Amino acid sequence: MPRESWATFHSPAESGFCCAAPTESAHPAIEVDNLSFSYFSRKVLDGINIVVPKGVICGLLGPNGSGKTTLLRCINGLSRPLEGQVLIDGQSVQSMTRREIARKVSVIPQQSNIAFPFKAIELVVMGKCPELEHWQSPEEADYLRAKEVMENLGIGHLAHRRVTEISGGERQLVLIARAIFQGADIMLLDEPTAHLDYRNQFVILRVVQEVARQKNLTVLITLHNPNLAIYYCSQAVLLKEGRIVSLGPTKEVFCGRALSELYDMDIAIADVVNRKCQVVLPSDW
Repeated sequence: MPRESWATFHSPAESGFCCAAPTESAHPAIEVDNLSFSYFSRKVLDGINIVVPKGVICGLLGPNGSGKTTLLRCINGLSRPLEGQVLIDGQSVQSMTRREIARKVSVIPQQSNIAFPFKAIELVVMGKCPELEHWQSPEEADYLRAKEVMENLGIGHLAHRRVTEISGGERQLVLIARAIFQGADIMLLDEPTAHLDYRNQFVILRVVQEVARQKNLTVLITLHNPNLAIYYCSQAVLLKEGRIVSLGPTKEVFCGRALSELYDMDIAIADVVNRKCQVVLPSDW
C-alpha cells in the first residue's frame, strides 16, 4: 500500500490541499440538462439538471436505488437517456464516439471483477487504448510512464503483481493509476470506497483529492458516507428516487433537513470544535 502519509487524516485547513477552485472556462466540465432515463417502464432518473464546473470534486449521494450509477452511465454515454442530454465540455455525449469520450472521461467502476491475471502495470497501460489504432500496441515508453504514475501513487511495488492477487484497496489504486494514465480531464468514480476497510477508504479518497489538485481534474464521485463527502467534496448532489433533493456547495447542501429527507431518518450536523470541522450523525446520538 502507499506510504502512510496518504492516510493521515487532517482537517481541510491542515491538509493544505483542499479541492482546487474551478477554472475559468466557456463551458462547464459536465452539464446534465433535463435528463430522464427509464429501464423499460420504470423511470430511474427524472428531470436531472446538474452543472459541474471544471476543477472541482463533486460528490453524488443517495440511498441504494436512487439512480447514482445510472446517472454516471448516462454521463459516460453508456446509457442513452429517454429525454434530455449530457454535455462534456460543451459537446453532446450522444454526438461523440466511444474513443472521443474516452479521451475526455475516465471511469473507475463500482466493482472491478477482473478475471484475467493481468499484471498491474499492464492494466495501467490499458489507459493508452483510446490513443491507439487497432493495429498498434503500447511501446516501451508507455510502460515506463505507467510505472512512473504508479510510483507517484506509492504503488510502484505492485507493477508486476497480478491484479487477481492483490487487495481490494490496492486494486482500486491501480484503477486510479490507469485513469490518470488515460489522461482524461474528467474522472467518474462509482463508490470507490465500497467494500474497503476503514483505513483504505481514506487512502483512496486522499489519493483522488491530491491527483485532482495536481492535475486540475474534474471529479464526480458517488459515495454512501456523507462524512467522506463533507471532507473531500467541494460540491454535492443529493439524489433520491431519481430526483434531485439538493445540490450546490457541500457546506450549504449538507443540512439536517436535506440529509434527513434523503435518508429517511433524523440527521444532525455536529461541530467538532477541536478539529474545526463538522460530522454527520443520527440526531439521537
